[in-house]
Amino acid sequence: MSPKLTEAQILQALEQNYSLKGKLVPLPSYADLNFKLITKQSDYVIKVANCADSHLNLDMQNAAMQHLADQQLSVPHAINNHQQTTITELMDAHGKRCHLRVLSYLEGRFYSDAKPDKHNINLWRSLGRFLGEIDQVLLSFNHPGAYRYIKWDLSHGLGVCQTKKHLLDDDNLDLVEHFLTRYQIHVLPNLASCPQAIIHNDANDYNLLIDQPDAPKAIIGIIDFGDMVYSHQINEVAIATAYAILGQDDLQQVITEVITGYHQNRPLNQTELSCVYYLIALRLCTSLCNAAEAIQREPNNEYLLVSVKPAIEALKKLRKLSAFSCELKLLKTCGLTHDIAEQYQKISDYRNRHMARSLSLSYQQPLKIERGEGAYLIDANGDAYLDMVNNVCHVGHCHPDVVLAGQRQMAKLNTNTRYLHENIVNFTQKLLATFPESLSVCMLVNSGSEANELAFRLAQAYTQSKQLIVVDGAYHGNTAACVNASPYKFDGSGGQGAEPHIHKVALPDPYRGIHQGSEPVIAEAYAESVSKAIETIHSNGDKVGAYICESLQGVAGQIIMPNGYLKSVYEKVRAANGVCIADEVQVGFGRVGTHMWAFQTQGVIPDIVTLGKPIGNGHPLAAVIVKKEIADAFANGMEFFNTFGGNPVSCAIGEAVLDVIEKESLQQNALDVGNYMRSELLKLQDKYDLIGDVRGVGLFNGVELVNDRSSKEPATEKMEWLIEHFKRNKILLTSEGPHYNILKIKPPIIFSKQNTDYFIQVLEQGLIELEQQ
Repeated sequence: MSPKLTEAQILQALEQNYSLKGKLVPLPSYADLNFKLITKQSDYVIKVANCADSHLNLDMQNAAMQHLADQQLSVPHAINNHQQTTITELMDAHGKRCHLRVLSYLEGRFYSDAKPDKHNINLWRSLGRFLGEIDQVLLSFNHPGAYRYIKWDLSHGLGVCQTKKHLLDDDNLDLVEHFLTRYQIHVLPNLASCPQAIIHNDANDYNLLIDQPDAPKAIIGIIDFGDMVYSHQINEVAIATAYAILGQDDLQQVITEVITGYHQNRPLNQTELSCVYYLIALRLCTSLCNAAEAIQREPNNEYLLVSVKPAIEALKKLRKLSAFSCELKLLKTCGLTHDIAEQYQKISDYRNRHMARSLSLSYQQPLKIERGEGAYLIDANGDAYLDMVNNVCHVGHCHPDVVLAGQRQMAKLNTNTRYLHENIVNFTQKLLATFPESLSVCMLVNSGSEANELAFRLAQAYTQSKQLIVVDGAYHGNTAACVNASPYKFDGSGGQGAEPHIHKVALPDPYRGIHQGSEPVIAEAYAESVSKAIETIHSNGDKVGAYICESLQGVAGQIIMPNGYLKSVYEKVRAANGVCIADEVQVGFGRVGTHMWAFQTQGVIPDIVTLGKPIGNGHPLAAVIVKKEIADAFANGMEFFNTFGGNPVSCAIGEAVLDVIEKESLQQNALDVGNYMRSELLKLQDKYDLIGDVRGVGLFNGVELVNDRSSKEPATEKMEWLIEHFKRNKILLTSEGPHYNILKIKPPIIFSKQNTDYFIQVLEQGLIELEQQ
């Protein structure tokens, strides 16, 4: 509440305590009484603090201003009264004690007086340098009044926003929550590495003075030390930058100039530079949330509504910027980067010397990837690549909900399943709810390979047979048992063929297989290959153990099996008392769009389902979902224990992935975007003979290139060129199939129609160039 004093009372107090006479001109103020006093000799600023403002706080402001003024910095300073103190106590009309101060008057125009289109590089760089000099001098300043809580201290910005964000409308709430979540991920864990000191804390456009409004080039002073606080020093320049970007188009340039200028006088460390983007956003979010509270108190105050619009627009523009690219640019301009070519060579040399030669890299010139966000991977140069092949980061790279779930649980507990914990119950209950009722037991492991190996053990325990039927071209993992079950490996380079207990059946490929088409008769023809395998097993005097099939064939060439194939095969295998295993490691969790699980597209219910890759969005987590009678047969007295399978952190992450899929309607997105993508691909197939086939469901798609549509001669070399063409245009893709002529498309299922349009554009450019070669 502002003090209740008349101008006449204030003039009387000034004459009695300072021997000053003159004219008072009111100045804007949030909670104090502020005036400009015009006298014959000089002008002054008169400040009567509101009754809640403590003497300690005012003394801190006066001391800080004097400390800065002693170093020739352009700030006001407090004038002594007749008692040689800088604070004069008065009583207002309500009998409340208030504090009068007289400050020197700084000449200049406010930053806000210059229209945004007049702001420029020189001004932004000057702003940074000025604040850097202020903070460098304040390093040697200390005062007990600075150690306090104020709602504008950015160190408390998250808490302020969390308690007030419910007052925002839906659009602004989404905007604020976007940044708050990322602040918790990228800033909170790193604040301990950000130095602290007393800062001005409010370098806004009404507290900064400039040389001239028409063509401003320099900051010439700063006023209003009322928000001074002991806080992280990086908050100083983050706050100033948050105001500097208001009304600007090129936010990246403003941020770079202000921060670089600041760094020249108060050097920043790498952690501070990694945090500043999100701190700028947090200041704007805090402004929105505090304004929402004020608007609730004064709903008819149009000024409050108008004042938040620039902050909203700035946040929308910030959201379109890459935080990592911003960080890289700041590191470069501040001279804190390492030579990328040198880093690249160092890593490559180490890999060559100390890592297995069988560990391959993608692309002729491998990428050094530093960050991931959404559908993009970002390299060491800050270039963003549209990721169209990563089916591991299923709901998008570094999805904040998933990251936060892992961070929060990691901070509490991570242990094994020999202790009771809610997370494993919550996660498995939610996961099992997505399956048919008969698939009622969940066993958690760490990888798809481990899940498949466990599935083989489960099947063998139930059938008392290790005879395994596998599909040609299939890949089921990298353990010994999984490699033995993977024709892609044992028939490939370095492989030694099938083990005696492995029985390979025909790949049900409707385009290039021994039977072509997707009709039920074709499905039955391929299923006969399984009948023959069963006959072979029986003729050898053995029992059928299990049949394993990827619900959609991945490395075999993005194959969509003929309708009814699995239904016919399952009938045959079960008639022989075998177990049917569906490998959903690459294709589950809503990727097909129409269903949660790809096996559902064939209208079957497996006996065992294996899950991996997308289940943890990049975290090592996998699962086996199995019918109870099979799980019971496995419990033969030998304990099954997995040190990390089912740990609280993994379960928290797994549950977060399921929540994101549901909350963001990502299964529906996979259906909609997948249908749109295939329709656009089919249009290209009509125009370019190089495309022999387009196939897929949801966001699992393949494009097969052929040199001749009649002979179906694989266009392998052209595919190799096309993959590099995509990379040059910042799209990551790879090829699959026995001839590596099939474009493998399985992006994170947040992939959008806009992403698709860019992919189609680059693909058509590539096809045109290939036709001209």
